[in-house]
Amino acid sequence: MSEAVLDDATLVRVEEVLRAACGLTLARSLRRSLETALTRASEASGLEPDAFLRNLLLRESAAVESFIEHAVIGETYFFRHPEQLRALARLAQAHAGPFFHVWSAGCASGEEPYSIAMALLASGMPEGRFRVLATDVSGRALQRAREGAYGTWSLRRIEPELEKRFLVARGDQLSVVPLVRRTVDFRRHNLAVDVPPVQGLAAIFCRNVLIYFPPELVRDVLVRFIEALAPGGMLFVSPAEVPLTNGLGLETVDAEGSVALRVPMPGVTRPAAAAVARLERPRPVSAPPRRIISVLPVPEPAPAPPVARVEEPASPDPLARALDAARAGRFEEAEALAREAAKGLVPEAYLLLAMVAEGRGDLNGAVEAVRKALYLEPQLALGHATLVALYGRMDRREDAERARQNALRALDGLDDEQPLRGVETMTAGGLRQALVPRTQTGWQGAR
Repeated sequence: MSEAVLDDATLVRVEEVLRAACGLTLARSLRRSLETALTRASEASGLEPDAFLRNLLLRESAAVESFIEHAVIGETYFFRHPEQLRALARLAQAHAGPFFHVWSAGCASGEEPYSIAMALLASGMPEGRFRVLATDVSGRALQRAREGAYGTWSLRRIEPELEKRFLVARGDQLSVVPLVRRTVDFRRHNLAVDVPPVQGLAAIFCRNVLIYFPPELVRDVLVRFIEALAPGGMLFVSPAEVPLTNGLGLETVDAEGSVALRVPMPGVTRPAAAAVARLERPRPVSAPPRRIISVLPVPEPAPAPPVARVEEPASPDPLARALDAARAGRFEEAEALAREAAKGLVPEAYLLLAMVAEGRGDLNGAVEAVRKALYLEPQLALGHATLVALYGRMDRREDAERARQNALRALDGLDDEQPLRGVETMTAGGLRQALVPRTQTGWQGAR
């Protein structure tokens, strides 16, 4: 089945369906990805793209649901922003109450809530003292999360001792051990319209979601989070989303150079929902949104619009195909496609080759691939940052510090919300915070 090619007017109407259904506001650079989503959704529905498009623009509920399932690509992995998980572990160790309840809001395929549970267990908290509620609106994502089996791409940042303790081999994948799975409850939930499923929470994680909401929805979701948190409870968002919380009365807490947010203890005035300051409209990050948020009731159908023309597309982008293969755990295919993309002198292709090389333990090969990316684009901040991590693993501290300084120089003059070139979601502000020097000694906290 060929890929649908939408004219600009039809593309705008498709985006309107997405916004009405789940509140997402896409960057202009992401709009063309809706063509691929339309094709995949039509294939899953057994319809030709033009027939599926007609149903979608009529807002037929099954078409809307299928389209959203394919329109948002989640890029997540275990122990993303590990400094936040260490801050959570320290909060848990100081927790005086009988039970410690954490909510992973927009959990996608489950890597985040399982990471939360692993971090708490590794900090010494007994299984019966805490619970992790994990929610998402995507039934397909929740099903994968409940299965708890992942390829090495999702596990590329986990510490070896944690992998050994909390994961077991199952075929060509690794499965989360029953101890961890018993501590996580998965539930379908619509962040855009549903009330929080639990009150009195110790912590909420909602990372890389808010930046894709319109400002009025950002405000509403954050107010509901604050109301669901217990006094002293903490909210963890991505670095790029921290400015969206301004004016809400939250305290900022240092988390090894990153920022966590805390609800004040009694005696400190908290703003009422009606008095929350109006938030500025967030600038969307030019990267695939991480999670699906909601599917609202379907309105009455509008008159059938003209069906967009369907043409044979140009050859699929080998880099995009390489990323799809890597996410699916097909690393040999990903490497071959990345090498094909690299022939076009694409720096991101070399970054992906570096990730694949690192995944199989070839650190020297990974460094060489990053150097090729930087030869093509010397100001590639994520390339320099990748060298920081690689040199750190190789115990080459002087080289790691030099790479860190190079990365910071490459970020000079960029706004915090400026999206960075690379193969993973990251903004300039997020990378700046990640590059702050810190001392870490595993999961008992920074020393």
